[in-house]
Amino acid sequence: MSRLPGAVLRHLAAIRAMIVFTVICGIAYPLVMTGIGQVAFKNQADGSLITNSKGQVIGSKALCQTFVNPSSAEAALNKKDGVTGYADPINKYFQSRPTFANDSTAGGYTIQLADGCNYSASGSNNLGPNSPTLVTLITDMRTNVAKFDSVPGYTVTASQVATDAVTASGSGEEPYITPENADQQAARIAQTRGISVAQVDALIGASTTGRDIGILGEPGVNTTTLNIALDQQYSSSDSSTTAFATGVTS
Repeated sequence: MSRLPGAVLRHLAAIRAMIVFTVICGIAYPLVMTGIGQVAFKNQADGSLITNSKGQVIGSKALCQTFVNPSSAEAALNKKDGVTGYADPINKYFQSRPTFANDSTAGGYTIQLADGCNYSASGSNNLGPNSPTLVTLITDMRTNVAKFDSVPGYTVTASQVATDAVTASGSGEEPYITPENADQQAARIAQTRGISVAQVDALIGASTTGRDIGILGEPGVNTTTLNIALDQQYSSSDSSTTAFATGVTS
């Protein structure tokens, strides 16, 4: 029979339980799950990394990349990769979804491509669908994108612009766009690179994923893998851009 007080015995039992569950949940379980991930899903567990012919990592299938140049209209606000700012999209690349930001430099909310894919900060904004600020920003971006994707023989009006081309994803780092958004950009890509729309469409199809297990989610086009494939198969020295209006609003 134990001579220890009941309170001490209860504390010892609690300590033993804590040690057991720490070993199980804090050591064994993570090690088992890491092992399963490395064996069964190594590519995804390592970050879905993309390498070039030299074995160098050039991106991740899970993250978007920015394809922009300094803005011709807003030189004072030209910032990129880690800081809020504006930039003009490069015509020969597919563009991922834009990012909304509260830009202290500009003194208000902005919608832009330059601040997208900022891996140091993930998130969106708190503007609701009835916000006049959000309506203004989306209207400005519709005008920008319609001009951007219109080429001789193929005109995109503001009302035809795909919804995901003018709205941000929840993280701001989403590489996927809708097939409608990709199709909207195909003519611009074809003209800039001197190839046919059919050739662009073939690459779009190769970078399109369907619904998970056939029923979950929607089909999406990965802009990161798509732009890499474009450069590999149809390289272009064209560096032209399209000027985007700022659309700063408080």
